Amino acid sequence: MNEVTDALAPIEDGFRAENCFLFGPSGVGKTTVARAAVRELRQEVLDVPHAYVNCWQDYTRNAVLEQLARDLVGAALPRSSSTGRLIDLIKNNLHGPGVVILDEADQLRGTEVLYDLHDIRGLSWIGIANREVDLLADLDDRITSRISVAYRVHFDTYNDDTIAKILSRRARAGLGPNAVGEDVLARIARLSEGDARQAIAALRVGARMASREGLSAIPARLVEDAVANAEREVRQKTISKLNDHQRVLYEVLAEEDGLIQKELYARYEEAHPDPVTLRYLRENHLPKLEHYNLVDVEWDRGTKRYSLVGVDHSEHRSELA
Repeated sequence: MNEVTDALAPIEDGFRAENCFLFGPSGVGKTTVARAAVRELRQEVLDVPHAYVNCWQDYTRNAVLEQLARDLVGAALPRSSSTGRLIDLIKNNLHGPGVVILDEADQLRGTEVLYDLHDIRGLSWIGIANREVDLLADLDDRITSRISVAYRVHFDTYNDDTIAKILSRRARAGLGPNAVGEDVLARIARLSEGDARQAIAALRVGARMASREGLSAIPARLVEDAVANAEREVRQKTISKLNDHQRVLYEVLAEEDGLIQKELYARYEEAHPDPVTLRYLRENHLPKLEHYNLVDVEWDRGTKRYSLVGVDHSEHRSELA
């Protein structure tokens, strides 16, 4: 948090902030820290222009710029605005330094938009991604030279004790005293394997299950079912955010599991009306499905074999319905 607020601090004096990248696995607080840092900045500079873009949903250059034109400068967008028109709208109407959160920035289809943002006077960004290599690989030299000095903040996976403490505070605030024992919190933390989002979901599900039984506390016997149900909830939420390429990949594996990479690409190519190249799929969409624990990958005679994680195909088909 200190590193991100330090990067944004120049805005308080009317200057452009430093660009900042937050890297780390899912559920370790990257988006929470970014939003909190911008919220803290706005307490000091009330009218600072700011925007949030979920690049998993808005992953094209124009989609990002359209979101920024709306949120940063309140522009009324003509239909099918060109890239140049969108950039001009932002440049001409952005008064004073501003900041953009680019969540899931490794989902951007091409990184030209980073150059666009750097070229807008006074604008800086907080880019959030799982791994630096996924975001910065194959960058154009002109982009690399401009972002090479950006702050980089690396988030580690939480250990079990830290997750248990996070859950304990949530339980005290949301469930009241004596609603959950330390042994139950420790067990949820251990089964959540470093993912705070997953652990919090399991606590919520466990409380709901206990409430249905008329209990005033979460018993240990409900923990495993609560964690399993929470995994399904989190997975369903993740599936709902998939872009069309990732969704087709997921649907293909729901129909025929355990495909090697070339087989998976062939099925995807048949099913998608505008398929990307195998290289792009391999470097961008498949790693995202891995990061979010939707697919398992194993090596099979020199090639990768992909399978869906954790539940049977009928469950997957109902999730996709």
